[in-house]
Amino acid sequence: MSAEFRTFKAGFGVNWLKAGWVIFKTQPMTFMMMYIFLVVVGLFPFVLPNPIVQVLCALSGPFLTVGFYNAVVNLQSGKTIMLADILQPFSAKGRRLNLFRLGLYQLGVAMLLGVAMTLLFEPVTAALQNHSPEQDMNAVMSEIAAAISFSDIALFIVLQSLAMMAFAYALPLVYFKKQADILAAMKQSLKVFYYNMAPLSVFGGIVALMFIASAPLSLIPLIFIMPIVYIGFFISFQAIFATQEPSQGNDDENSGEGEHKTEQEQVGQTGRFDA
Repeated sequence: MSAEFRTFKAGFGVNWLKAGWVIFKTQPMTFMMMYIFLVVVGLFPFVLPNPIVQVLCALSGPFLTVGFYNAVVNLQSGKTIMLADILQPFSAKGRRLNLFRLGLYQLGVAMLLGVAMTLLFEPVTAALQNHSPEQDMNAVMSEIAAAISFSDIALFIVLQSLAMMAFAYALPLVYFKKQADILAAMKQSLKVFYYNMAPLSVFGGIVALMFIASAPLSLIPLIFIMPIVYIGFFISFQAIFATQEPSQGNDDENSGEGEHKTEQEQVGQTGRFDA
């Protein structure tokens, strides 16, 4: 059974980032070290381009991300967290299998996106591979520019965005809501993005601006920014999928609303929406 979710107004995109900051500043170094660990694992396949290493790193991604989220939950509960907490999901009996299955789904989608990219940008790849050092670079660049199709770029961006949205909330749904049906969790994640497009667009827009602002500094500020973004996004999950008790006298009003419900909530000092 799919978990019910709420819809929020655009301003809550800002609130979720604020809540992320509230939590982050309690143990900033720990969260930054967790993010650096995630980045190192993500870059490791490029340092050691071995198929086995690439698969292992890809499958470990969901476990490490959930470990980051779980550290947020522990901090909200008043516990002290440490870097090793990011590895906790690897020992979570009863949940590891579904995380592993989700990792396989992510790996499969990544492979399909790789095939799509190869097909869509084959002319560009051919132009890059076929040029010789003796060729004039201006001529090569003109050939590449002529081979680029903006419709292909737009199509690939749409496919990549849909994949990201499908897995964004599916991951915490599988772990924290114990959703065993991976496809149902992915479908639910896409629904959440559709019905909460306004706050999530504000959230994403602010993050994009922070990326742009950090570009002149070689993206180094992302070590500080991204943990807040991760925490803020998990706070949005807590808010959207928070358990709510039906209020008396509203049964008739809510009977036709299905899975999405609208509710306004304020961010507490701990950043929790479901306390």
